[in-house]
Amino acid sequence: MELFSTSFCEIAFLDQCLIIEAQGLDVGKLATRLAMTHRIIEVLAICDATDESLAEAVAGLDLPRRKYKVRARRIRDSRPAADAVEREVGRILFYRGYHADLKRPEMVLRAIISSGKIILGLELAKTDRSSFEARRPHLKPFFHPGVLMPRMARALVNLSQARAGERLLDPFAGTCGILLEACLIGIKGIGVEVQTRLVKGALCNLQAVDYSLLCGDAKRLPFRDETIDAAVLDTPYGRSAKILANSKELLLKEALAELHRTVKPSRRIVIVADAPLDIFLSEYGFNILQKHTDRVHRSLTRHIFVCQNSKLHPSPSESKI
Repeated sequence: MELFSTSFCEIAFLDQCLIIEAQGLDVGKLATRLAMTHRIIEVLAICDATDESLAEAVAGLDLPRRKYKVRARRIRDSRPAADAVEREVGRILFYRGYHADLKRPEMVLRAIISSGKIILGLELAKTDRSSFEARRPHLKPFFHPGVLMPRMARALVNLSQARAGERLLDPFAGTCGILLEACLIGIKGIGVEVQTRLVKGALCNLQAVDYSLLCGDAKRLPFRDETIDAAVLDTPYGRSAKILANSKELLLKEALAELHRTVKPSRRIVIVADAPLDIFLSEYGFNILQKHTDRVHRSLTRHIFVCQNSKLHPSPSESKI
């Protein structure tokens, strides 16, 4: 929303349903980037989740005279049932003179049942979730364990706020899952990976996109100061990760120092780690904007940090290893 609208504000955040009011929103571009969102709907009415409130809301809908299809989705154990909502909406629209066409509708009316409310609106766009499934790691030409799923990689790229045509760096590129998701939406993906074997394998996964991939060290990035627009990195962890440094702590510290140098001031880096990095990030000139956790399994919880590169450079004492 911050990238593809002139301004917006949050109206409500129900269970699995975010309602916003936006000006100048480019729905088409937004839909091409979303990964964990199912659909974008133009909200026409919000009512209580009761038969009476639903009937009143549908009776007052301002809809074009087109053939329609209505589909409802119930979030978790919300009430009423989805099929009951579909029947009620169809019944009232029939009496209003609208005609349904399930095979070739001219408009799709959506109802979301969540948190005691029913949100009614017209479907404007939906994400191509099947394409993410087709890019699952084990289906790619080259596979390496412990990598991010495509939807998560795309979400991290979106959190970086990198725009099409800008440079996004992944200094721990691995099999280039993050790089691929960035390139697919027009971002200039730049990957750095220290293991030659992974670089050779990743080349097979990037055949359909325009990219830059280097065999190099995240501790010594071959880029000039302030030439990178954003960075997304999944730091090494787990049994399959290979650390080519004296310690993981040393690797992270020197990599952060290089990211601070190469990423433009006030731009974002998104970091995934297996432990909190708050102290490291503040020491190396990054302001933490958001923190998230993602539980993978009992012994692994990912920590996700969305940071802004501060204009202030860390002092020599802070950067000393």
